[in-house]
Amino acid sequence: MRFHIENGSYVAAARLLASVGVELAEDGVPVRIEEGAEKLRVTLKDGALTVETAKRVQAFYALKLVADADPQGEFFYEGEPAFSDLTYMLDCSRNAVPTPATVEKLVYHLAVMGYDSLGLYIEDTLALPGYPYFGYLRDPYTKADIARMDSFCALFGIRLVPYIQTLAHFNSLTRHYAMGHLFDTGDILLVGEEETYAFLEQLIATCADCFTAREINIGMDEAYMLGRGAYLDKHGYRSRFDIMAEHLARVAAICNRYGFKPMMWSDMFFSATMGGQYGDELPREIAEKIPAGVELIYWDYCSTNEKHYREMLKKHRALGAPIGFAAGAWKWLGFTPDNRYSFVACEMSAKACVKEGIGRYIVTGWGDNGAECSPFATLPALLYCSRMNYGMYGIDGAFKTSFEKLTGVAYDDFIAIDLCNRVTEQENVEEKNSANKYLLFNDVLLGTLDTTVCEGLGALYRTHVRKLYDVKKRAGAWEYLFETQYRLARVLSYKADLGIRLRRAYREGNREELAAALRSLRTLPSEIERLYRAFRAQWDRENRANGFDVQDIRFGALKQRVRVAAEKLAAYLNGTAPSVPELEEELLDHMAHGTQFETDPDQCEWRWRRMTSVNVNE
Repeated sequence: MRFHIENGSYVAAARLLASVGVELAEDGVPVRIEEGAEKLRVTLKDGALTVETAKRVQAFYALKLVADADPQGEFFYEGEPAFSDLTYMLDCSRNAVPTPATVEKLVYHLAVMGYDSLGLYIEDTLALPGYPYFGYLRDPYTKADIARMDSFCALFGIRLVPYIQTLAHFNSLTRHYAMGHLFDTGDILLVGEEETYAFLEQLIATCADCFTAREINIGMDEAYMLGRGAYLDKHGYRSRFDIMAEHLARVAAICNRYGFKPMMWSDMFFSATMGGQYGDELPREIAEKIPAGVELIYWDYCSTNEKHYREMLKKHRALGAPIGFAAGAWKWLGFTPDNRYSFVACEMSAKACVKEGIGRYIVTGWGDNGAECSPFATLPALLYCSRMNYGMYGIDGAFKTSFEKLTGVAYDDFIAIDLCNRVTEQENVEEKNSANKYLLFNDVLLGTLDTTVCEGLGALYRTHVRKLYDVKKRAGAWEYLFETQYRLARVLSYKADLGIRLRRAYREGNREELAAALRSLRTLPSEIERLYRAFRAQWDRENRANGFDVQDIRFGALKQRVRVAAEKLAAYLNGTAPSVPELEEELLDHMAHGTQFETDPDQCEWRWRRMTSVNVNE
């Protein structure tokens, strides 16, 4: 179905939506959009479409809804979103800084899915006047970049919201001597110091100057060593909560001066701040120290239990502060997403939020430890959350139709993008893991993660290879995403269980098996190079150049270690070396069970350093 929009202010944005299933044409169905309604109402009658909408972005959602249904006669829909604000948060700080063009491409997908806001998570990837080392060599967004993205979002009625840090998670800044005086310990700021607040004021003022939205996420999560470094030396021991409460009051006051309504992650109130566990009840005196108007965002990506979410939301609501919730579109465990797990975790949390009356629902797209995974790889999860917002759950025919019109790829094909994280043939959703990454970087000689691997994984990845090869040929504009996954699966088809086969054959003196392992080792460098080229093409298509240097280092190390393993094994087999010393070592279980190995399909090790070696690597 094609549309002819009568409202001129909508036409410029709608013209961008052909690739996501909304086409305009002079001879299309006439569309009249009426703003100011209490709820979304869509009526197709007598060959004309009327969209009554409470929010601008709902109009684009409505057009997609009608295009998906492709009605031949009359059509009527009435509904309102479960959440007053549905946000997608894009991580722009874990080396990958998406280009403005990539952000714009994401925006028109979000528009037809009915998202109200796009959050940009920018730890130090925003150019900050007066602080030249903030974002140094990270190619941060300039004011002009933000203005471009902000204006583009506004076309669709989407707010572009800054997500920053004002307490911890400034790890990339700690390496700069020029910034060292601002830190307490680790990546945590030295609070209570005027220089710290001058820095934070400049950061918040810059956000106010760049973004038109007057909401801001100020972070403040996971600062568990707050007050235990330079602050302790200067002030002596104080409770972490008292330190944080004072700091929060000052940061909130800065936000208020610039017209910002602040929100923050809530975990520091519920965990180490009080010396307890996440989920403990909070004393009333803590609630009384939360500044008025600060919204607490309860983040939780890992449960598939609705009751768990409801219990935690009730504990949050008892504080008396505004409460929001953050779920996750899982893309932070390497190159490969986990849409399957995202569906269930998000569904359970969304149902809990609806029952507990939560207004803001944020879908986070973190990029921990390298941001290898494209945000577009999680389009199934983003669409699922969009439909949940209007009370639609489950992967049914309507969902699959909507997805295919959104992407041009059949849902059953696209979901193969998850395959490199599938290490069994079971359909157990709780099998979430980072196999795509730890099997790639797990050292073939040291094998620190070999204790988690079941023999036969190579064969399973060969089936993944065949599936991904077929899908990428049908993936159209998304072929580049599937090329990366296909090349990754090819590498893992050789490497996934190579370490355990190599060590066993060495111990048994099985020279035939060792010769087969050597052939695999000699094949791997060219396969790794093809993966590297595909991944680099994906990165260059979506992100700025800076940040990929880390991937160059990691892939270079991987190829070198594979070559060294081949050299050592060849020397042993031809008799020029008496042994392969690394293979003489007895492995211990990665999950701390000694000689009892835990081959766990729910293994989420995402840190490159822990995958590669136990030796000094700082």
